[in-house]
Amino acid sequence: MTPSHSSEAIILRSRPYGESDKIVCFLTADAGKLTGIAKGAKNSRRRFANCLDPLTRVRVHFRTRAGASMVFMESCDLLAPPGELADPAKFAYGSYLVELIDHLTADGHTVRELFELLAEGLDELRHGAATTALLRTFELRALGHAGYGPQLQQCARCHGSLSADPVFLDPLDGSLLCTRCRVVGESLVPLSARTVSTLHRLGNAPLAAARDRPLNSQTATEAAQLMGHLLALHLARPLRSTRLIAALAR
Repeated sequence: MTPSHSSEAIILRSRPYGESDKIVCFLTADAGKLTGIAKGAKNSRRRFANCLDPLTRVRVHFRTRAGASMVFMESCDLLAPPGELADPAKFAYGSYLVELIDHLTADGHTVRELFELLAEGLDELRHGAATTALLRTFELRALGHAGYGPQLQQCARCHGSLSADPVFLDPLDGSLLCTRCRVVGESLVPLSARTVSTLHRLGNAPLAAARDRPLNSQTATEAAQLMGHLLALHLARPLRSTRLIAALAR
């Protein structure tokens, strides 16, 4: 029998399987993203009690199985329940953070920084609102840890500074260009240099520090637009949680 493993983890998603089991996808600190089967989870009052809902932080005990795509989940210890995220807005934004990290991680590929970022993000939501600056910072750091961090200081063509207005985004590859390097006829998205420099600073900030950073309406709008284009390049499909956030906004 293979040895048992233990790691802190955050539940990303789960679904029923058969009459009493559950299939659970979770992000661990030490083994990356895993999918496991929790036998008898629906009826368990000890091994998995209150531990398998999305957004829950646990310590999971599991075994790997030779030739199997799923691990065998033995039990979970509850570390941080999602109860403080039950508010509709907090749940919607928490779901967004979880879904984004889920899409940016490959099974079994350990990137501890992504686990720590997700844990940090959910903790910040427990303590306060999901501000625009907090969300953009989370997105930038997630892209960076996943290996997709954008270049926000230099023009992709001449490598000159992006300090002068306007700056142009090429939505096809996510590159940023200065005015001198723009070619007439290209379908580019104009942005202010202030937006780009603000995002660069946010990308290196702790979430707690970013939360209360004020953004004017132009910067907030352009930052959301830019990050939307950058994320779309690396996501297989639109995130379902964004529809929930949009519904709440209406």
